[in-house]
Amino acid sequence: MHQNTFFRAILANMLDFHLHLARLPDPRELDRQLAQCGYRYIAVACEPWEWDAVAGLEKGSREDGNSGLEGVAYGVHPMVATETSEEQFSRLADYLRGNSRAMVGEAGLDKRFPGYEAGGAQEKVFLRQAKLALELGRDLQIHCVGDYGRIVKLLQSAGFDGHGPRPVFHRFGGDIGTVRAALPLGALFSLHADSFRKKSTAAAISLIPHENIRFETDADETFMQESDRVNAQESANLAVQKSDDQAIQKCADALVKKMEFVVQKFNEI
Repeated sequence: MHQNTFFRAILANMLDFHLHLARLPDPRELDRQLAQCGYRYIAVACEPWEWDAVAGLEKGSREDGNSGLEGVAYGVHPMVATETSEEQFSRLADYLRGNSRAMVGEAGLDKRFPGYEAGGAQEKVFLRQAKLALELGRDLQIHCVGDYGRIVKLLQSAGFDGHGPRPVFHRFGGDIGTVRAALPLGALFSLHADSFRKKSTAAAISLIPHENIRFETDADETFMQESDRVNAQESANLAVQKSDDQAIQKCADALVKKMEFVVQKFNEI
């Protein structure tokens, strides 16, 4: 079991490494609520409409001064890899060049969506973003539902070598082989509640150095529907109750509890 001092330090400096703020109810007010409880996060934007929303939220957080926003990430998710235009790629590069603290991503491969085949659209879009991350010196948030070994090979071919930007395996679900292959690339492993469900992933987590571990909720528009803290009717109403303080507080509380749960699961390994 990991030392309790390490566990307490994580909770005292809670950083959600992957949060889709723009997809949650009343994002700006939610941000203020999270700031009040010391909850910090990386706001991830993985398709064009979300880039614009997160950029606006970041601007508002700077002006307001009361924010938990620690950083942002802009990228193209594999679910929209086949739909992304050259003009949108140009806008993505502009967002990244205009914000020196922005990561790239989330980018990756997902067998549930078109273009997953070897050499397909997902692979091309992922490599394009991986090379952009290297060019700009930015960490790369990675989404993988499928072959982690293929992701590692693509990172190696792009030029990740452990001496520059870091690949970040978001919602990590790989095995020991993935950890051993990715650590020399400087990889970080962002753990989600799902990371502890597979025995092979749980076994791999025990091999990851503490300094290479992060924690996340990956909360998006489905977060409150999935939470057992609200009933189905409340979930259905969230979209139209965006100014309802109780709904916002409920979401903030659920995020804190989800992060505490993930850290506790890690502490039990």
